[in-house]
Amino acid sequence: MPSQFALTAAYACHRSDESIIHVAGIHVLHRHPFTPFDESPPAVSVSFSAMPIPEEILPQIIGENFRHRLGAFPIEITNWLPRDAETDLTIALKKKLLASRHDEVVGFNSGGEAVAQEAALLVSQWSGVKLTSTGINALVEASLLVADDLAVLQPVNSLDGSEKLLLTAAVVCCPSRWSLAEKMGHDMLAVHAPVAKYAEHVGAAVDNYFQRITVEKPVWRSNWIIQDHPALFQPVIPQGPLLENPQDLWIRMERQTLRRLPETGGVLFTIRGFQQPLPEYLSRSKDIASNLRTLLERLPDDVAQYKSVYHYRPNILQWINQFC
Repeated sequence: MPSQFALTAAYACHRSDESIIHVAGIHVLHRHPFTPFDESPPAVSVSFSAMPIPEEILPQIIGENFRHRLGAFPIEITNWLPRDAETDLTIALKKKLLASRHDEVVGFNSGGEAVAQEAALLVSQWSGVKLTSTGINALVEASLLVADDLAVLQPVNSLDGSEKLLLTAAVVCCPSRWSLAEKMGHDMLAVHAPVAKYAEHVGAAVDNYFQRITVEKPVWRSNWIIQDHPALFQPVIPQGPLLENPQDLWIRMERQTLRRLPETGGVLFTIRGFQQPLPEYLSRSKDIASNLRTLLERLPDDVAQYKSVYHYRPNILQWINQFC
């Protein structure tokens, strides 16, 4: 019997068809990460095949119990923001969103001109392309040189004399069910407030670590989440589950980097999102499938809810054994 997704997808590929099904509010089911969550993909998306998520960022088993970890590693400057088979598709998505949904993907707070421009120059110099804009416009221009989203943290003195890093400029075209506007002007603890157990596990450690990041020694980290919609541009949380079968789910991972800005003392935080159909991901190796099964088993319920997998977890844990 066809899955719920298969029945819906038949309608979601034709933008002019009035029978397009919107699931759980404004989500439109499709299988094209480079089409926004609330739009129908172009006809060419039928032939789309996701690239494998890079091996080096896949989640690993650490310890015997779940715990959020910073998990930051040194990265060579030459491999800071690498290109891959989906870079051009991601940049094309960015261009579309900047033209049609600019206010949803660009955030800027007054006083952030210098850090925005310095971050943009760092990206442009690395890419070997000269910028023609300044301030937040330079950051927008630089964001189209790489597949990664760019978020800039500015050092600001608080009333008690301590220094905080606040999000003051950003171009984020691939949010994973969060709104950029709601994050602007906040420090990392507040930005990650919706993440279950974040403050308890790593809140203070992250703030301290950010202060130690240097210009010539950027670091990278990764995270993972399971979702029932593949859109990279997905700022809205669905009102309820979108699918029925685990085989229709996607695994989403982010490769994040942190790099100090030498002039302003700010920090450039880059985010690159990848999506792969869950069956394809699990089929890569028995070790990969076993690791994910263990991670799912260890997730506390509130973290599983945040990772969009709580509703699906019982069925996934029964279904996943065939890959292990």
